[in-house]
Amino acid sequence: MRRTHRWAHGPLTVCIASVALLPAGTVARAQERTPVSIVDGVVNAICQKQIVLLGELPTHGEAHTFDAKSQIADRLIAQCGFTAILFEAGIYDFIGFERAAEGRTAAPEQLDNAIGRFWWTRELTPWRRALFDAATRRQVVVGGLDDQVSITSQYAKASLPGLIAAASSESTAAECRQTASRHVGWTYDVRTPFDEREQLRLQRCARHAADAAAVNRSIDPADRVMLESFARYVDRQRPGAASGRDESMYRNLVWYLERLPANSRVIIWTATVHAARQRGSLPQVPLGARVFERWGDRVGTVGFTAYAGYTSMAGRPRPHSLTPRENRWKPRRRANPPGRCWILRSCGQSAASRRGCLASSSPKRGRITLTPSS
Repeated sequence: MRRTHRWAHGPLTVCIASVALLPAGTVARAQERTPVSIVDGVVNAICQKQIVLLGELPTHGEAHTFDAKSQIADRLIAQCGFTAILFEAGIYDFIGFERAAEGRTAAPEQLDNAIGRFWWTRELTPWRRALFDAATRRQVVVGGLDDQVSITSQYAKASLPGLIAAASSESTAAECRQTASRHVGWTYDVRTPFDEREQLRLQRCARHAADAAAVNRSIDPADRVMLESFARYVDRQRPGAASGRDESMYRNLVWYLERLPANSRVIIWTATVHAARQRGSLPQVPLGARVFERWGDRVGTVGFTAYAGYTSMAGRPRPHSLTPRENRWKPRRRANPPGRCWILRSCGQSAASRRGCLASSSPKRGRITLTPSS
């Protein structure tokens, strides 16, 4: 699999938000580590929280953000007593990884598959290996909140068809196994397209299996949550779904918190649009708003954004320039972004300036300043 990293220019900003959503932008490629003074400032501001959401741009492919987030996560675990890190990634393969770790058969590739290829960048490779070691030694719990099945969800592909068949009636088990297998492997073709009939069949199989498992206490609780997560995911493939993805992630977060010791401290690695504490113009109430509504001041939210330059989706090398529509929040002398903000990096237009761009680490309230490259 090709590793990805991001070129971009323009200032990168990290904000500890009180209630507001920060818009997406672009970030600079990491040439050096995030300044310790910035990591200190962020960690000191959120160290006493119980749940911390670490956002990032929805492109999920920004090297400097990854470096900052990994350092912040390490410090929260080492110094502030956090014992779990949950990713915006499918819950299925994290359950598979947990089972393999309990049987002492876990491999680093299993954790990589669970985290997903958005975070397969070379900048995070040492951090993922350290996380694997900590997880297999039971020093930290790793998990996934999402209900989606991704291209790297190997455990989901191997286990979900059998789980659905086992929870189905004898008359529908074989058909439901085949239907689920087609979807998780995406093996549709001209003879069996993913049309309305197939969608209804998949929805019927997934929902019936989840409902049957919910009342069958002999089924492993982790299997039940996988079946229910998959049923919610399949429900959203149809128009008029009752619940959205953020609600589904929230429900899986509650499941993890119920399994962990009381008052466990948890990091959530996600995108800023999901970490946001207010809905704003988003189509659904974000995960962060749901978490804040329930746990209030015990929640800390850190969002990363930028307001100039270029960006590209993770795994896609073609960049595009930010447009004014994407750039609604811009730093001005009288700007008043919520909470505290730091400028991580300010880069010039030229390639030479991008390679040597410097960071400013002065925390500011109420306005933003930045130090250009010299």
